[in-house]
Amino acid sequence: MKRNTREELIQATAKLLQTKGYVGTGMNDIIQLSGAPKGSIYYHFPQGKEQLTIEAVNWTKEKVTEYIKERLSLHNDPVQSIQEFIVDSGERFEKDNYFCGVPITALVLETSSTSENLRKSCNEVFEAWGNEFSKVLKANGYENDRANEMGMLINSLIQGALVISLASKDPAALKTVAQKIPYILG
Repeated sequence: MKRNTREELIQATAKLLQTKGYVGTGMNDIIQLSGAPKGSIYYHFPQGKEQLTIEAVNWTKEKVTEYIKERLSLHNDPVQSIQEFIVDSGERFEKDNYFCGVPITALVLETSSTSENLRKSCNEVFEAWGNEFSKVLKANGYENDRANEMGMLINSLIQGALVISLASKDPAALKTVAQKIPYILG
């Protein structure tokens, strides 16, 4: 099977952003993890690290959005779907001490004042994830504006709980958010 060097570089960058952050991730780290030839970074990403990082952000957005859609489609009741999504995220964290989407939070904190392109890319991710919660609420009779507000609120609560869970190495914050979803959406 033919190697997809571009995709390998993107995935390696996404993984490194998770563990080392933007500043700590060097081009040599990306080459080493991906196994790609050194010249391939600038062949596939002529604008360098920022362009590659934006592609890694988009890759993460797609993967996490797929996961959110999948989890939210498991039940007809939006409260149950959202609660179980959050609980599942906590269980994954307990098992792996890892969240796929967290590099976005770290990245926006690291780069929002230095790269408008990265800031916009990260914002698009948060909007996409919030929109998935909004969609499930709209499909279950929530008025458009309220569904959009609740989607943003739910995503904000989850993102904050993820950061707290990482800091404490304990998913209790996620469990608390999951428990409060019926009150928030009631």
